[in-house]
Amino acid sequence: MMNRFYHPDTISAHSEINLSEDASKHLVKSLRLKPSDKIILFNGDGFDYHGEVSDIDKKNVKIAVNEKKHNASEAVIDISILQSVTSRDKLDFIFQKNTELGIKNFYLINTERVNFKIPQSKIENRIEHLKKVVISACEQSGRSKIPTVHETILGLNKLTNEDDHSCKLILNPYTDYSLSNLRNNDLINKKSFQILIGPEGGFSEAEIKVAENAGFKSLSLGKRVLRTETASLSIASAILALTNNFV
Repeated sequence: MMNRFYHPDTISAHSEINLSEDASKHLVKSLRLKPSDKIILFNGDGFDYHGEVSDIDKKNVKIAVNEKKHNASEAVIDISILQSVTSRDKLDFIFQKNTELGIKNFYLINTERVNFKIPQSKIENRIEHLKKVVISACEQSGRSKIPTVHETILGLNKLTNEDDHSCKLILNPYTDYSLSNLRNNDLINKKSFQILIGPEGGFSEAEIKVAENAGFKSLSLGKRVLRTETASLSIASAILALTNNFV
């Protein structure tokens, strides 16, 4: 499998581009690639750009781009994860693994039982860090469309009951509505999903009511209570499987 690198600018076939300094260091020092080695570039437009290393110097690597190819790795459904704020390490894990699964949008939300508040002065840096985590996960997993990491941390009171034809779910271990119920409710015809994931202490009853008033359906993943970093991966995997997006 060829190594993949993110390039933030426009890429076109039959051209030569300079990799960023970070990507150049990774290519030379970590991967030890040499001139004529084949690589793939992507910039988030849904295409892979096949090329080869054409020149290397101390701080810069030039890539000769030979071919533009459509990348067919994207799921045909849109899943958005609305994740309660948690620790830095857990957020990195959640964003990385969900990107590998094919999630299209990430939102951070503040909830009553969040134990890890992000200071206002650090929100911008934390979001930028998570964007880098997502890009790295795209490089690894073969995606050429980069999930959107939204820059505002939402409160549940910002949720609206707009009829946008999406399936809205809030994970709640204390409801009887299960994946089998969801599957029997024409899940296969849904193209867009919004999933609310609670913090370590779960959602309060008041928060669940707020979400339900905004059109979210409470859903249980079974009799076991999952950690916040497990919950999003479980529901995303289940929805992808039930909608035939693991095929």
